[in-house]
Amino acid sequence: MTFSGETTRRVLRAILFVFLAAVLIPVQGRSETAVVTSYGGTIYVPALSHVAVSANELQPLAATLVIHNVDQKQGIVLTSVQYFGSDGEVLRSFVDTPVPLKPFQSGDFAIGVRENSGGAGANFVVAWTADEPVVEPVANAVMIGGTGTQGLSFRTDGFVIERHTEPAR
Repeated sequence: MTFSGETTRRVLRAILFVFLAAVLIPVQGRSETAVVTSYGGTIYVPALSHVAVSANELQPLAATLVIHNVDQKQGIVLTSVQYFGSDGEVLRSFVDTPVPLKPFQSGDFAIGVRENSGGAGANFVVAWTADEPVVEPVANAVMIGGTGTQGLSFRTDGFVIERHTEPAR
């Protein structure tokens, strides 16, 4: 089956229209630019320690958690950073004493590739607090791994699982 030049142009225009509509029309109920303020909370961040590269082979990954204080005026304090395995058990606690972060300062915590602990469902849980309502911090984990000349890297974003709308007592 062959198409005329006009039919091909119409099909391409229709595909372009659908693509632009999907990209330009915002998804209802979700705002990437919404600024949320609170006095503290808890953030869950997926952090895989390996991925399957075949039915019988796993690629170990290093994971680096980064917490960004994105408030322009106020500091925050990290009160707990824990690394959990797929089984829900705490594998490591990173914060012995509270870690203050000034405006636009970041804190990072790493799990080495040779540790190979946690599994595909591993995650970090970050608890933080502030004296005043602040823009909630952004938390991401970057995973990297590779063998020989091949490598892979990807990022996961944190999700707020608890939000404090009033000061701690």
